[in-house]
Amino acid sequence: MILTAAVLLAAVLYQVTISQFIDLNTTYIELGQTYALIAVALIYISLLITPMYFVFPALPFKPVFTKARRALGVSAFLFASLHVYLEFFKNFGGFSNLKYLTGIYLYAFLFGAIALLILTVMAVTSFNYAVKKMGKYWKIIHRFIYLAGFLIVFHSFILGSDFSSISNIESWIYIISLLFLFVLEFLRLDSWVVKKYPSVKPKLIVTVLTLLVVFGIITWYTFKK
Repeated sequence: MILTAAVLLAAVLYQVTISQFIDLNTTYIELGQTYALIAVALIYISLLITPMYFVFPALPFKPVFTKARRALGVSAFLFASLHVYLEFFKNFGGFSNLKYLTGIYLYAFLFGAIALLILTVMAVTSFNYAVKKMGKYWKIIHRFIYLAGFLIVFHSFILGSDFSSISNIESWIYIISLLFLFVLEFLRLDSWVVKKYPSVKPKLIVTVLTLLVVFGIITWYTFKK
């Protein structure tokens, strides 16, 4: 159901976008950015489900959202692949133009490429047959989604036109969403640490790590500017 909706959404967005712009390059840019934002949103939702229900166990529809994570991941791979096709191959010119990438933009490309590779592996192994065949290794491999998430954050900060300035509303939506996810994950980490090391004060890790994240984001935007 989710995968079908993702394919239909991608097709509808394509038709709507090409009808709005005469210039093909502008069409590719607008559509590529839209696909990228949808991919990021789907990855964010899939990452949010586990910590959200850990911190707020009374929230409804937990089985529905938990079961939907794999489909959300595959849908994110679909939109990420479309984004790469339009932005890298159509707009940028593909591998032949990689020699022109230097400095931080080369890092952005590498971050995006590694993230797409992780999403590809996860999409290929997201079906029931792979889950049964891989056993315990399936969970280990799919934990790499956290690495992919971090790489996508940096890739977006470097190349995303919506995040060119911290004064943009899009930037603040991005930052607040990330902080919300980080706090939930840190609370989950707190619980694990306290169980393993009873002498550690709960919420201390949350405070320290949240401050580090805020400092890191502000430093990043300052450096980028």
